[in-house]
Amino acid sequence: MNLHVRPVLHRIFISFTAFLVLSVGVRGQKTDTLFLSDEIINMTLSSHFSEIRADTANDPKPHPGKLTYNDPDGKVRKFNVKVRARGDFRRNPEICTFPPLLVNFRKSEVKKTIFNNQDKLKLVTACQKEEDVVEEYLIYKMYNLVTDMSLKVRLVRVVYIDDNTRRQVFERYSFFIEHEDQLAERNNAVQRDSLLNPFMLDRENFMKMSVFEYIIGNRDWFISSRRNVIILRSLEKNQALHVVPYDFDFAGLIDASYTKPRDVPEQFLSKRRVYKGLCYTEDEFKRTFDFYKKLKPEFEALINSQEIISKATRKENLRYLEEFYQTIENKPLFKKEFLDVCETRKMYNLPD
Repeated sequence: MNLHVRPVLHRIFISFTAFLVLSVGVRGQKTDTLFLSDEIINMTLSSHFSEIRADTANDPKPHPGKLTYNDPDGKVRKFNVKVRARGDFRRNPEICTFPPLLVNFRKSEVKKTIFNNQDKLKLVTACQKEEDVVEEYLIYKMYNLVTDMSLKVRLVRVVYIDDNTRRQVFERYSFFIEHEDQLAERNNAVQRDSLLNPFMLDRENFMKMSVFEYIIGNRDWFISSRRNVIILRSLEKNQALHVVPYDFDFAGLIDASYTKPRDVPEQFLSKRRVYKGLCYTEDEFKRTFDFYKKLKPEFEALINSQEIISKATRKENLRYLEEFYQTIENKPLFKKEFLDVCETRKMYNLPD
């Protein structure tokens, strides 16, 4: 090929590719704007928070509210929203000073804004300590490094105002979680709600997930009862089932005070690490451990970069993470922590 023609063709190819990307974004109007950036959004959320906090009914009542923030160009954006309490454990006023929220947007109002294409979004709020919610946000970001089949999150700084008194409740860090429908759509999958057991899941996906839960010290999840996990069925030919975890506040990495038994001295509390995955071969474990060894520098960089968390807490997070890597390098510990406790088909009354 003529050397003078090749650069021209290269520029044409790049321009055509960019055109295709932009065209798809315009046609679909489903461009991910909220979760594209890690920049913290400052906003104000007003509603009847005194009533929302007191609502402990099984089906919490939604309340009118307003969400306000400034665009990067300085333009004030204000949306009419519906706000209600959500969750179970963290909605108990005896445990948490403020409940997690569900914010319902009007799609017609959020077009061409950072909330474009959003409808209902979970907003994770601080239960007691503000640091705890930022650490949970970091765990979601850690799992984003493991797989794209994970929930995206966006950290926000929110001024909460009670409409009943027109007074500020407080200003705290919180974070939005991607809706399950968008998670499924971008992974070319659909949610599955029928009964299943771990042996029905994609083997590699479940192994990486169960080891990740061990890394962060979270055992507050179950497959059979669908606790704190989403099951997706791929629309590809193999129709594999994948698991996506969420709700990490009970993780030992966070070590939130409200997740500990009362009146139990600290020295008697376990570090919460319990492997709840299946019995894989040692070669399979090695491949998965090697995968996480490669991710270690990225995990550490992510923790170190979050200066909202105190230096002492970040140091403790790194120490807790390091314990995992020391465990998998010690054969007796590996056997004790994984091979001796892993789940078998017999435990689920399944034939070998």
